[in-house]
Amino acid sequence: MAISRITLVFGILFLLAFAALATPQDRDHDRDRDHDRDRNPIHISYERVARDFGGGPGGRPSPDALCEPGFVAVGFHVQTGEYFNQAWLDCARLRPDGSVGDEIRMSGRTGSPGGRPVYDAHCSDGRALRGLRGRTGASIDEAIGECSYVREIAERRDDPRTELTESIARPHLGGRPAEVQCPRGMVVTGFKSMSGEYMDHLWIVCSELQRDR
Repeated sequence: MAISRITLVFGILFLLAFAALATPQDRDHDRDRDHDRDRNPIHISYERVARDFGGGPGGRPSPDALCEPGFVAVGFHVQTGEYFNQAWLDCARLRPDGSVGDEIRMSGRTGSPGGRPVYDAHCSDGRALRGLRGRTGASIDEAIGECSYVREIAERRDDPRTELTESIARPHLGGRPAEVQCPRGMVVTGFKSMSGEYMDHLWIVCSELQRDR
């Protein structure tokens, strides 16, 4: 019995010692992972590429609606009458760790002046715009934002977790289903359009998320 008790005591002491040694190692591993992230901050490329959302063939090029350098789109606004008239973006500063800041700056507007109601579509906290879905025909009928976490976009995942914004639609909805996403590893930083009396055609403008090596 005495030997069994001694063996049990030594066994307990061994487990406690093992746990004490393992815990700092796990913490060190977490610190190393955070340190690696700090050493490889995420930033936005100055180069931009456009991807077609859809619409009709009419209109003339309108001024682009672009986020300032270092900012990513986290929502958008549309001014409408019978059709989409103008669209612009809410832009937030990208932090080196891949989070988005609280400071919001609006881009300029693209499209044609007109319309009255302004409708808003926002990504939820921590997410940025990576694409649009909705309906298009001879013009833009509906636009819904696709939002994902910046870190997951930067990791170039095939299917980053996506949430949708509010739908913005013109009064007499028509057209066909349309959808566009930024290329893998890129995030929305602008809109461009062709417009006449109203917005005829819409593109998203994308910028690459890059990590320092």
